Amino acid sequence: MSLPDLDDCLSRKIEPKAPLPSARYEALKKGKEAGCRIYVAIAPTHPHFQLDDFKKHLEKIMLLEPEVIFWEPINARGTNGKRMLAAGLDFVKSVMKKDEWANNFIQQWELVETASKDIGCNNILRIWPDRELEGYVDKKILESWWYRPTVEKWS
Repeated sequence: MSLPDLDDCLSRKIEPKAPLPSARYEALKKGKEAGCRIYVAIAPTHPHFQLDDFKKHLEKIMLLEPEVIFWEPINARGTNGKRMLAAGLDFVKSVMKKDEWANNFIQQWELVETASKDIGCNNILRIWPDRELEGYVDKKILESWWYRPTVEKWS
């Protein structure tokens, strides 16, 4: 399940038809209590997410003991950017152009990896690098994530 942030108000603006983060977290918690395997996607993260935001988010997610945590930043392509601008989310302007989006992706990638190492969950973090990052990130690094084996244990 995706849990892009912990802010219900902001989430409502970014994903107006999606359940609020508080409801998603409770659903994940109930799933865990019922014995379900937990997978969490921190996606999409908005451009202003900083190291402390990632740490706080990961700490709360780790209470659920997930098998895998996926991450991806916000994507303003297509109608996403226009919808967010209409909702008054001016931060989306900072990722509307490809170069700006790629730079934000790379910057947040470094932050989420640092936070996951600090929290002790880097072994279960999985980055979803967009193919549009080719030319911005070394292709070997991208391929290492695109083709990385899963960490879940399947019987």
